[in-house]
Amino acid sequence: MKRKAIRLPGAHRVEKRLAGGRVAIYWYRFRGGPLLMAFRGETLAAAFKAEAEGATALAAAYSAPHVAPTPAATTIRDVVTRYKAAPEFLKLRDSTRLQWSRWLDEIIQEFGDLPTRALKAKGIRDEFLKWRDRRADKPRTADYGIQVLKRVLSFGLDRELVEANPAEGIGALYRANRADKIVEEAELTAILSHVTPEAALAIRLAAETGMRRGDLVNLKWDHVTDTMIQFATGKSNSTRHVAIPLTTEARAIVAELRAKRDKLRASGAVPSAFLLTSDRGLPWAKDSLTQAFIRARDKAGINDKHLHDLRGTAVTRFAARKLTNEQVADIVGWELSRVASIRKRYVDATRIAEAVVSLLESDAKAG
Repeated sequence: MKRKAIRLPGAHRVEKRLAGGRVAIYWYRFRGGPLLMAFRGETLAAAFKAEAEGATALAAAYSAPHVAPTPAATTIRDVVTRYKAAPEFLKLRDSTRLQWSRWLDEIIQEFGDLPTRALKAKGIRDEFLKWRDRRADKPRTADYGIQVLKRVLSFGLDRELVEANPAEGIGALYRANRADKIVEEAELTAILSHVTPEAALAIRLAAETGMRRGDLVNLKWDHVTDTMIQFATGKSNSTRHVAIPLTTEARAIVAELRAKRDKLRASGAVPSAFLLTSDRGLPWAKDSLTQAFIRARDKAGINDKHLHDLRGTAVTRFAARKLTNEQVADIVGWELSRVASIRKRYVDATRIAEAVVSLLESDAKAG
């Protein structure tokens, strides 16, 4: 039967008889390509009529930009590639994304050609464990790699790219519990005797405020008032705002830093916007501050104390100044039970010991 031809260059049109004598007309973007529209009728004439009436909509579908479907993930490399472009990865902090990128490249190198269907095969979990165990001499590093692998495969499960995550449930090698570790006052004094004046200011401020390393090195003068330090902590992707009261010692440290800044300005130099700077006048890198602490710790002959343990030191100082566990927990972002543990071990125990000594001395004098 005669009909007005619809011209769509490159498109592919198919007429097909259906059950019961019905007719369907299918339009594809190209031969073997995605379906644009389908027109059906009880007869061929009815199908033609439906096609003619839908010509405008068909032309619009044909003119719309063609987005190629995302290819299915067939190997671990495909899953990692998709993850790198996903919001789950892109929303991570810059420093975390950099660290994870190294591990993602390592995962591709080790498992990139592994078919995703092999994730359900017996023995693949053991392969992941062997990969982890090759770094058993550095357990925290080994655990980090497994953490990234778990996250990638979990992403794959959510996006239906894989059918199993055999890395899930793999335990950690590093199990040290530093929940109640602190740098004690005598240790801190020894460490400070082996660092530069600039490093000493940073370490002293850490011990007095309980700030995390990342927040410490990113602290700017705009964050400091006469009575407190206020900032959005990087640990929570800047969603948690903290206010740390400036104790007498903290105010003294800030005063020293301000005097250094004013001296630089008087000399015609432009001081840094950052509160803490190295001996080169540049903001501290996180790893550089850690290394300065470790070198001084080792020179002082102190074992198993980390820069992070200065947060515990700050907790003891806050507790000794009669702040409640709730107040301390709010300042440093800890669970109440952890604050209570440190108070019991270091603060209350010291007070009890001092009280006992005082009582014994009184009894000795009375005798």
